[in-house]
Amino acid sequence: MTAAVYPLFSRAKGLALPVLAAVAVLVFADWQSLAAKGWDAALPAGIWTKVHQMSLEDPVVFHLQSHGGSAFDIRRGRILLFGSDSHGLDWSNAPLIFDIASLHWRRVYPDDPPSSYRVNAQGLPVAGLRGTHPWAMHSFGAVDYDARRDAVVVSSHPEHMEPGRFSDALAGIWPQVRWHPTWIFDLQSEQWSPLPASPSPASPSNDPDTLFFAYSTAYDSDRGRMIGAGYHGVFELTGDPLHWQKKADGEAIGYHSNTVYDPRHKALVIFGRNGLGNDVLIYRPGSQVVTAMPTPGVRPPRDEHAPMAYHPGLGETIVLIDRFEPGMSRKNRSDARAETWAYTLGDDRWRRVGSATLPYGLGMNYHLHYDPARELLLLVTAAPPVTPGGAAGLPEVWALRL
Repeated sequence: MTAAVYPLFSRAKGLALPVLAAVAVLVFADWQSLAAKGWDAALPAGIWTKVHQMSLEDPVVFHLQSHGGSAFDIRRGRILLFGSDSHGLDWSNAPLIFDIASLHWRRVYPDDPPSSYRVNAQGLPVAGLRGTHPWAMHSFGAVDYDARRDAVVVSSHPEHMEPGRFSDALAGIWPQVRWHPTWIFDLQSEQWSPLPASPSPASPSNDPDTLFFAYSTAYDSDRGRMIGAGYHGVFELTGDPLHWQKKADGEAIGYHSNTVYDPRHKALVIFGRNGLGNDVLIYRPGSQVVTAMPTPGVRPPRDEHAPMAYHPGLGETIVLIDRFEPGMSRKNRSDARAETWAYTLGDDRWRRVGSATLPYGLGMNYHLHYDPARELLLLVTAAPPVTPGGAAGLPEVWALRL
C-alpha cells in the first residue's frame, strides 16, 4: 500500500492559480487484501482519501448517474445507489450496492430493457420480466434509508421521461399511467413494493406534486419517519397505510436543494438551490413552518445539488461545496475544487475544514454518507471528463475521518 500527497492547482486560460489545498490519494493495488486488514484503521484524519477506484476489469462496471440518489444501509454497512440520468438515453433501474468492508460493488439485478416497461392493472408504471421494478428515473436526494423498516425509500418519479420533453421513448404507454408511487426497497428480501394509492383525496400521496423530484428527503431517526422537503411543502411519511401528509408550506425551498436530519437539534437542515444559494433552511417537526437561518459571519460559496451528511460525533452537518474561481465555467468540474464545510445548527455557524478539499468539483452529487460503525464520511463520485462534454470517469469512493 502506497500513499502520495498531491498539491492541487486550478488552471484558467493556461495560467496556474494558487494552490487551493492538498489531499492524500491512496493508490491500492489489491483491494481485497486491504479490506481484510481493516482498511479504515490506517486512514489519516482530516483529509479525503480515495479507498476504491472502479476499473473496466471489475465484475461490476457502470457510469455514475449524476441525477441519481443514494442511501446508507446502517445495518450492513453498505451504500446503495438508485437513479438514472434517463432522458430516454439511460435505463439504469437496478440498485447498485457498495460493501464498505470488502470494497466491492454489486448490482442487485440487470437493468431492465425499455421493452419491459409497461403499466400494470393498477395504473402503476412497472418494469422487468415480472413487472415488479420501478422505471428508471431521476431520484436526486429523494433516496433514503428507513431504519425502522430496514428499507430504502425512493420518493421520486420519472418526470423527465414524459413524452415531448426530452424523449418520446415511452409515448405509447405514458398516457396509461394513473399514478407514480413512492417505492420501497426491502433490504432483507431485496424486493420492491410501491406505496398504495392515496387513502383520501385530502392526502394525495401518489400525485407527482407530492413526490420529491429534484428535491430531497431525510429520515427522522427520533420518530422513525421519513420527511420530504419540496416547493410544494414539507411532508411526512406516516399512517396506515403509509402515505405522505403535508406538515408545512415549502415556497422557500428551491429545487436542487439537499436535506439531512439533525437529531441533536431535532430539525431538518436544508441547503442549496437552483440558481445557487448558501442559506440554511430549517424545519422542526411540529412547527408547521420552514425558517431561513440568519447565519451571520462566514458562509460557504453558493451552490446547488451539494452532497450532505450529518456527523453525530461532531453534531454538525457536513456539506461538500464546489468553489469556482471568478471567470470559470460551472460546466467544467475540472476547474473547481470541492471544499468541506461543517454547519452547527445550535450556533448557526459555518466552518471550513481547510485540510479536506477534493481535487475536482463534484457537480450534481447526492452521495455523501456517514458510516457510524467506522465513524467515517464516505463519498461516491467520479472524476470529471478528460475533455469537455466527454464521459466522466468510473466511480470512485472516498473516505474522510473528522
